[in-house]
This record gives sequence, C-alpha cells and structure tokens, in this order.
Amino acid sequence: MDDHDPTAEHRRAQAAQWFARLKSLPVSKGTLEDFFDWRRDPANAEAFAEAESLWHDAGRQGDSPAILRLTAEAYARAGATPRPRRSMRSLLAIGAGVLFAMLVAGWWIFQVDRPQEFATLTGEQRAVALSDGSQVRLDTETRLNTQMEDDTRQIRLDQGQAMFEVAHDRARPFRVKAGDVEVEATGTKFDVRFVDGVTRVSLFEGGVDIREAGRDVIHLSPGEMWSSQATHAASITSLDVRRASAWTQGRLIFEATPLSEAIFEINRYTQNKVVLGATARAREPISGSFKTGDPSGFLKAVAALLSLDFERQENGTFLLRDRRPS
Repeated sequence: MDDHDPTAEHRRAQAAQWFARLKSLPVSKGTLEDFFDWRRDPANAEAFAEAESLWHDAGRQGDSPAILRLTAEAYARAGATPRPRRSMRSLLAIGAGVLFAMLVAGWWIFQVDRPQEFATLTGEQRAVALSDGSQVRLDTETRLNTQMEDDTRQIRLDQGQAMFEVAHDRARPFRVKAGDVEVEATGTKFDVRFVDGVTRVSLFEGGVDIREAGRDVIHLSPGEMWSSQATHAASITSLDVRRASAWTQGRLIFEATPLSEAIFEINRYTQNKVVLGATARAREPISGSFKTGDPSGFLKAVAALLSLDFERQENGTFLLRDRRPS
C-alpha cells in the first residue's frame, strides 16, 4: 500500500476506526456484517491487516524510546496526554484516537516480515495481501499462519481452503503446509483445501511440488488436481477450472455429486445446517450451480429435482425428507 496515496490513507483511517469498534465489546451482529462487507475489498483487507499487525507489534515492543515518542506525538494529535510508565499496549487500549492518529500520520513503522494469522468465520471469505506481494483468498472456516523469512515463505493451513497467487521469487520458495502435506512453489496460482481429513491441491498456473510423509515428491502441472486422505492412496486427476474456482465467486458447482456430499459443502457456508432425513437418497446425483450461504435456494432445487420436501426446524436447521403421500 502506497504510504503517500490519499486513498490509502483514507483506508488506513477506516481500518483504525473498524479496529477500535471491534475492540469495544459488545459488538452487534449488524456491526460485524457491516465490517465483513467493508473488508471484502482486498485493499480494505490489507489496511485492516496492517492495523492488526501494528497492535500486536506494539504489545511486543513495549516501552522502547522510539515507540513512546511516536505514542506521545499521536496523543498530541489526538488531543490527549499519555500517562507515565504505561506499556504501549495500555496506551493503545485507552482509545481509538491514538491508533487513528498513528495510522493517518503514516507511521507504519512495523512492516517487517512477522508471523501473522488470518481466519474466516462460517460463510465468510477474505482476501489478504501478504508482505511479499502474494495474494491469498480464504474460504469459509479457514485458518492459516504466515511466516516470511529471508530464504523462504512459510504458510501453515490449519483448516479450510485458500487460493494462492504467489509473487515470483526464486530465492524464497513459497511453501504451504497442510497436515502432513507440503506444497512448494516459486511463482504460481494454486488452491489448497484441508477439510475433514482430506487434502486437495488444485493447480491453475505455474507448477508446484507436493511432499507427503513417506511418499515420493509429486510435481503438478497446470490443470491437475492432487488429493490425499488417510484411508486412500493419493491420486491426480484432471482439474475442472470452473468448478474448482467457483467458490471464489460465491458459488458451488456440482456435477453428478452425491446428495450427501453436496449437503456437506452447502453446510460449510451456513450456520443453518441441512439435515438429510431421506437417508436412502444420499447417493442420488446432484448437478447445478448454487449460491454459497443460501441453503433454502439449494433445497428448493433439490426438492423439485428429487421429489423431496424440506422444512425448517425450531433449532434453525433444515430437514430434507421424503415427500409424504398426498
């Protein structure tokens, strides 16, 4: 982000305000929804990530003279007076005005390659710009950690799914660790999914090497998908780019997908889960394009296709059941 761009400074100011609002508990559902809408813009997401980093670094830096001087100047701009002998975190916690002043003034002095953690809630997607210039898009219920070093770029995907557009840097391989699997690239576009014990790597551009404990290194070419799970041998199949990238557009595309598997995917994006009461229909194939976070739209289509009924339960779940005789 350009430190001298007025638009960038405006985004920093917004990020500071959002950071302060989210730190002031309780936070309403409406506020969270507004925040998620604002953060969907990749530039806004980057500004907010910088605000988070500034906060965490402040807590580690403590009472260093440089930090305290900047804090005092920030307080002066905000019209406040810092109390002596407070830690940096305590000073920042006093109010959003200090953080706001520091951000607007352009004091982004902590932009070193530090470990960072990013996560999404159920139904949320998030775009993140890493310090090396790489772009990451997180899918629903995803958690990952990043560590940029002089000779390598390390990502740990603890759960979920993420699309990586890697900035080219042969001197620093880009490695994504998901369970026992490590994916290495230098500059490429690929997707890693680590959900329910299954690891899947989809390659859109460039090339990646896949390492799994006890197995030979696998090299993927564009248009290939690799998958592995504990109970099955790893396999490589042809990649359907449209289907594989649909989630980044808020869609799920099924092609002769068993109903139970389709429901599993739909449920990843909503708190209001779909329960299959008609268990005998679990293997029925489903095809179509469906909006994420819209279980009722999915159910209407499935009910019509398979002659089923659905109803919403008192606990908020949807029961998909056999149609009763009229």
